[in-house]
Amino acid sequence: MDQRLSGQRSFQLQTPFPVLKFSGCDEQVWSQFWNTFSAPAEKFHQPLEPSSRMARFTEPEASLDSIQQLQQQLQQQIYLREAIQRIRRVFCVKDVYSVAVQTLMDFFQADWIAILANGPYGWQSIAASPYPADVAVINEYLGLESVASKLARSFPIALDEQSLHQGPVDKQWSTRFPGALLLGPIHLPNANRGQPIIDRPWGLVAMGRKDKANLWTTEQLEQAKILIDEIALALHHSLLYERTKQDNHELKALALKDSLTGLANRRQFDRYFDAEWQRLAREHQPLTLILCDIDYFKRYNDCYGHPSGDICLAQVGDVLTKCIRRPADLVARYGGEEFAVILPNTDTGGGHSVAEAIREGLAKAAIPHCTSSVSDAVTLTMGIATVVPDHHLIAQDLLQAADLALYHAKQQGRDRIYVHAHYFVNNSSHSEHIDLGTHKHERHLSSD
Repeated sequence: MDQRLSGQRSFQLQTPFPVLKFSGCDEQVWSQFWNTFSAPAEKFHQPLEPSSRMARFTEPEASLDSIQQLQQQLQQQIYLREAIQRIRRVFCVKDVYSVAVQTLMDFFQADWIAILANGPYGWQSIAASPYPADVAVINEYLGLESVASKLARSFPIALDEQSLHQGPVDKQWSTRFPGALLLGPIHLPNANRGQPIIDRPWGLVAMGRKDKANLWTTEQLEQAKILIDEIALALHHSLLYERTKQDNHELKALALKDSLTGLANRRQFDRYFDAEWQRLAREHQPLTLILCDIDYFKRYNDCYGHPSGDICLAQVGDVLTKCIRRPADLVARYGGEEFAVILPNTDTGGGHSVAEAIREGLAKAAIPHCTSSVSDAVTLTMGIATVVPDHHLIAQDLLQAADLALYHAKQQGRDRIYVHAHYFVNNSSHSEHIDLGTHKHERHLSSD
């Protein structure tokens, strides 16, 4: 720095004037020259005064403390941001609970943390990291009117030595809690829309420290509010996600169910029939299909009315459902007054046994049908077809075979069971008792 100043002085002395030449005897000229420059030159020997920008560095220790404090604040902001990102990355409700507890534990270095749900029967712990406090005692404290008013403001409540002097309620109840507590209400977004300002929070975050003298600072309360608001937002999104999933599941179930009988509808029948066809083709196992039709159902509606006809359909569906034997079996409303029964891994004998059970169950139900030409009660006509699926056939072939068997049964007088002669698989002991009906409209499988 001294070199730069001396160079600057030299430059200022040399540049304003032209170069002068002196002789050794011209003392008067030399004296005049020296007096001209001696006064300005003295100014450059004066001590430099520190500027205002340099004044802050006159105390190195204070400056170092400020820098360290700024670094700590910056690091704390980084930790806060990382905690927020951890909470925002989860979608499942259970994951939100566990991540929230662990994140708060890591950030605040608390001794225990719990998330409490505000249910109809009080506050219940739904997630916690070692939780020594008595939930019943917390329920008593949170049930106080003054505490409920504080929780409605969505700002954390600190219970420590400092809060003992702020109100008799805190002083009375803090002695029953271990250490210092921080209670942060969880208010879901839009929870208070259309409601009074003071409202019950959805839940509560309780954080505890074993030492009651370990006070919760104002900065920590603000940080806790930020993180709890993020938890509330994550819970709001995850609850909406779970509700949407449930709604979609219910909509899919409704889309595959007949609204009148509660059975599978035609759409579910088609899907399940194709899926079982493909599976049994790989396993080389039989698939039996029974098509059922209510006899003279149009007359039933004309006589008893359509509302009674709907009740009749539901009753027949109940009988069919009770007669299937295995979880893989499916009963569907195929259309109008027609029903279909899919029996995977079932040969013709097993299918015939199910059809006989349906006839017996319907006879016990004894649904009156005074306009029927075959009985005084509601009856069914059924066609059965069985095949082992392979690459030479398609699922439609079995469906057409069962429909043809049903047609032959109707032609023979209804109220009977007809087995297709060419779609017959004899793998069980039941098969030896079956006498096949043929395309010549023989009635060997008729029940009458």
